[in-house]
Amino acid sequence: MRVLIIEDSQVLRRLIETCFRDFDFDFDAERLPHSPQRIGGFEQAEVVIIGMYQPFTIGLGLIRRLQLRTDPPAVIALTTDTREKSISLILEAGADAVVKMPFRPDELRAAVTEAIANRPGI
Repeated sequence: MRVLIIEDSQVLRRLIETCFRDFDFDFDAERLPHSPQRIGGFEQAEVVIIGMYQPFTIGLGLIRRLQLRTDPPAVIALTTDTREKSISLILEAGADAVVKMPFRPDELRAAVTEAIANRPGI
């Protein structure tokens, strides 16, 4: 399975990959783009894990853009912003799950596993 990690922190990217070392995942990583129009990495990633940082609107735009794909990926958003309004905005943009940071590896694995199971065609 192709997984794209969109995260600025190399340490966090490595941690995410480590959480899934027993999974048959092929990873690619990109930094958060300055524009939601510029999604790098796997063009057809089946799972996207995105770190939601300021400016928050870029992450939301990126999630919305991913949902426009013919076969959209499962999207897992990581955030330190635990306000109910922020979580709602992320889910309304199209994320399948929101994982609050700091997270435990089992929380992230459960969110990804559930998102994959709920996506048709993945």
